[in-house]
Amino acid sequence: MVPSPHPSRRSSEEPSPTVSQTAPASPPAIRTLAAADAVDLHLHTVASDGFWRPAELVDYLADNGFTVGAVCDHDSQASVLEAIRQGERRGVTIVPGIEVTTRWDGRQWHLLVYGIRPDDERAEARPFLEMVETTDAAFREIARDARQRVEASGRPLPSLPAVLARTGTAMYPVHVLRAMIADKHVPRLKEAAELVNALGGKFTIDNPLDEVVEKAHLAGGICVIAHPGRPDLGPALTADVLEGILASVPLDGLEAHYRTYTDADIAFYRDLAATHGLLASTGSDSHALKTPVDPRAWQAIWAQDLLGRLGIEVKPREDGSPVWAPGMDPLVVPASTEK
Repeated sequence: MVPSPHPSRRSSEEPSPTVSQTAPASPPAIRTLAAADAVDLHLHTVASDGFWRPAELVDYLADNGFTVGAVCDHDSQASVLEAIRQGERRGVTIVPGIEVTTRWDGRQWHLLVYGIRPDDERAEARPFLEMVETTDAAFREIARDARQRVEASGRPLPSLPAVLARTGTAMYPVHVLRAMIADKHVPRLKEAAELVNALGGKFTIDNPLDEVVEKAHLAGGICVIAHPGRPDLGPALTADVLEGILASVPLDGLEAHYRTYTDADIAFYRDLAATHGLLASTGSDSHALKTPVDPRAWQAIWAQDLLGRLGIEVKPREDGSPVWAPGMDPLVVPASTEK
């Protein structure tokens, strides 16, 4: 559980000592949304560890009234272009994204990068896209090595071809881990990853946070810390830690609305973002139906400034009510629920 607002947090009325180096003015609006239109800015597909095929994901969004979605696979943009094309057919605006695995101060942080297409041919985009390609190749090599180590330890993986057939992609570490579970060598992903480590392999890699942000900004991308309130990936982000990051890394935003958050968590991260002049994002982190959740209909106005930076205008509420207030989200996690 994320603690209630951190005691060192500044009031949103106080000036911020560190403001992110955001891009210039937003591009001309490509779409205009009503305040309550449904958006989900954190979705995964078979390109990483999800089960959604790109077109299936977009069809779900269209059939359920979503106006905007962002495909943000782990360290891959392999599904982005297909999703964009299907979105154009179905009337859903798909934001090109990626969830980059980064490292800062000895721990991993997941970074959502919005607004960079994988087919961008500009020289400014090349460093970021080359980093993504290099990381993708490294993950495939890690998967090959992990498979070899597991099988050499006397644990055959006859389920691996079926696992790969379900996704239709190259082999990545998550596929080896899932095959280990299917073949009953381990009960869960956690134990699968621990076994790979014990055998001398690894299942993940990361890039320095400052380098990723620098390359993303050069390409015109927007950099948002994913699920800062999830303690299972490391200690939840506090005000002090954010100030430490911002002292050297010009982040653009925080994922202030997330599937595991209580109203107190949302208030904390929205206030923290406002204090530092950062954008607020909204994301379910859906990997498939009920895995761990379906795509979620966040109100567009909750990510109004971020969407504006992406060229998507969001109209204010007609009744003059606040952008966000406790109780507005019917799916918010109850305060008593443990994470």
